[in-house]
Amino acid sequence: MALTDPSLLLKIKSLSVRAAEKLVLQDFDFEIRKGEIHSLVGESGSGKSTLARLILGLLPEGLESSWSEFEIFGLGIPPGDFGAWKNWRGNRISYIPQTSSLGLHPFLSIGSQMREYFSLIRPELSARKVGIRLLEEAGLANPNAAWDSRPHQLSGGERQRVLILLSLYSGAELILADEPTSALDPRTGGAILELLEKRVRDLGSTLLFISHDLGSAKSLADTITVMRSGQKVETLKKEEGTWSPRSEYSRKLFTLEENLA
Repeated sequence: MALTDPSLLLKIKSLSVRAAEKLVLQDFDFEIRKGEIHSLVGESGSGKSTLARLILGLLPEGLESSWSEFEIFGLGIPPGDFGAWKNWRGNRISYIPQTSSLGLHPFLSIGSQMREYFSLIRPELSARKVGIRLLEEAGLANPNAAWDSRPHQLSGGERQRVLILLSLYSGAELILADEPTSALDPRTGGAILELLEKRVRDLGSTLLFISHDLGSAKSLADTITVMRSGQKVETLKKEEGTWSPRSEYSRKLFTLEENLA
């Protein structure tokens, strides 16, 4: 079944996720448009990570999902059917985790990991010369040394930059970044987000950015979905550079962030 709106990359309607007798997500509707940066924000336990795992096709054991509609990449997905994700992860969907330990092998050099990764999906990027150029574009001060280094020999910010370039140049249609700067200091985190936004815009990619940091979401996103207790509060669009929350909860959230900024 084709998507009713070709500008949509993802559309979910009436999504529920249950753990035993507890509803983790309830009657949740969600859309992502092609080429946009869409941010999920909400307090801890609001269901952001559960939604991300579902979109990745990696819902943990013990969780059961159901929906009335789930359309992605122009295909309709029957409830509970995650078979297609085996071919999509790392190809059509790319993931930037919170920490580099979840995305980089600790005992292999950055160069060997880049070469192996790109040889499978984009062989033209697997050569050392190209890889060093990408590391330089990603903002690493000494890309030649970084290519030969193991992850522990790089700073946390440098490792996150490597993960970002791997995701962005994978050719994935959807990039999912789950709190990608939460383990970094504010200055480094801000630089990482600038890199992420620039590359996403330059490449015309689609980004789902998950964060508890509303300030980062506001500066980065075109669209923000506010979550609370497993439900969608509202979805906001940036209009002329400003956000206009309608619900009382969102207004309080935005006011608190502005007062702390």
